[in-house]
Amino acid sequence: MPHALIAALLVGHGLITSVIGFGAVTSPNAPAMALPSWVAWWPGPFGRSWFFEAFSFGPAAQMVGGLVWLTAGLLIVAGGLGWFGLGFLEESRVTLLVAGAGLSLVALALYFHPFYLVAVAINIAIVLVLWGDFVAARASV
Repeated sequence: MPHALIAALLVGHGLITSVIGFGAVTSPNAPAMALPSWVAWWPGPFGRSWFFEAFSFGPAAQMVGGLVWLTAGLLIVAGGLGWFGLGFLEESRVTLLVAGAGLSLVALALYFHPFYLVAVAINIAIVLVLWGDFVAARASV
């Protein structure tokens, strides 16, 4: 796959992740999103954390969860820009991508819904593909 296409996909994935976080940070009291009836079988809310809801942690926890999403997305965007070759991000792209994908997996676990399965797969792929380079970079430090 062409280098620029991979970078564009990473930036796109990071932007989507960031937008999810932005919504949670700016509207922590927002109700769960209404979904079509064909996904009514899923017991958890969409757009709100099943974990925070189950334990009644309230809007402050939702905001923290949103910050996890937002941070993960921004790390992935930065790593994607580094993949494009953007100066100071290029050297850190592997670390940024692995950290962003790992943090995104935490957010996905807290907010899990079957709609997020593609994001789970993308983040696992990022970690698996880049893990060797990540470990090698840490060993040289």
